Amino acid sequence: MKFRNAILAAAAVLAFAACNGSKSTVISGNLPLDYQYIDTLDVYFEDSLLVSAPVDTVSGAYKIQVPVNITKMGILAAPDFQIPFISDGTALTLTFKDGEIPMLNAVKGDAGLTGRMNAYQKELVKIQEEMIGILAQYQDTEMSQEEMMALADSLLAPQREQIKQVNIRTIKANPDNALAVYALMASELDGDFPELLQGLGEEIKARPDIKALLGQIASAGSTSAGSRFLDFEASLDCNDLEGTKVHLSDYVGKGKFILLDFWASWCTPCRAEVPYIKAAYEKFYGESFDVVSVAINDKADDSAIAAVDLGIIWNSLIGAGGKPAELYGVTAIPHLILFGPDGTILARGFRGEEIAETVGKFLGE
Repeated sequence: MKFRNAILAAAAVLAFAACNGSKSTVISGNLPLDYQYIDTLDVYFEDSLLVSAPVDTVSGAYKIQVPVNITKMGILAAPDFQIPFISDGTALTLTFKDGEIPMLNAVKGDAGLTGRMNAYQKELVKIQEEMIGILAQYQDTEMSQEEMMALADSLLAPQREQIKQVNIRTIKANPDNALAVYALMASELDGDFPELLQGLGEEIKARPDIKALLGQIASAGSTSAGSRFLDFEASLDCNDLEGTKVHLSDYVGKGKFILLDFWASWCTPCRAEVPYIKAAYEKFYGESFDVVSVAINDKADDSAIAAVDLGIIWNSLIGAGGKPAELYGVTAIPHLILFGPDGTILARGFRGEEIAETVGKFLGE
């Protein structure tokens, strides 16, 4: 078995060395006894399996050589962990601490891009732990789930801003590598991000996911205040057993101010926004104003059940997939847009207590 493992490991190393010359990242070391049931380590470049490398069943030794590619996130995977890294040529090894998941760190010297990524993750974890501590103070209160989420939305605003600034700083410092992409995907994109995206390196901009983000931002620009609405199709809430198809144009441009809410059942901030939307609905609903919620990238049944649980009594559209978000350049939810009676976009991107204030301003109340 040891002889066969050695041959397989050597073959993997030689194959990648032949394809990539000397430009490679070596990941090597010995698994501790607690992990020596693992006989294979897999390396992915994002969704593509790059190599499956054997682990010596006696010593726990492993050695993997992968090509340098800083534009894609690498993943070292085993049954119990998936560890991200960036292949920049820095020699890496698995490190183990009691009570923590394994990490990939530089063998010696400069920590490289993987070291930067580890530092970024630790910074986010510290902020997230602070958020958990704040919410824990309210754990035994008798507030409803909706009230708790609305409170959390307000209480955790400083921490969300900290996370945003960490992501902005990380993107600016890594315009040519996958860490910028990692930070972008962890961000609630807003008005600060178009400039950041334009500052990325050409190879990063050429990635399909970044191209999609750039496209969404372009869509957001074409659907800014003063633009006409763009139509899309969806289904009525599952309470409509016939699965009736409707269009946004059935509501917008019909003589009423319409507040359009982009949300999903799995989105905690979206749930936290519902009490604010409900307050605006109860205050302004009538001949001049109505609300439409559209679930995006969500299972229809999940959307319908969540709508009932959250007390969404206004127009609830489901089954629209991601098309509405693409049309309006929505890169993060919740997201709200206010349309005028003629279908012109009046405002977008407001949240919380700003919802009733924005609607009231345009209704003249």
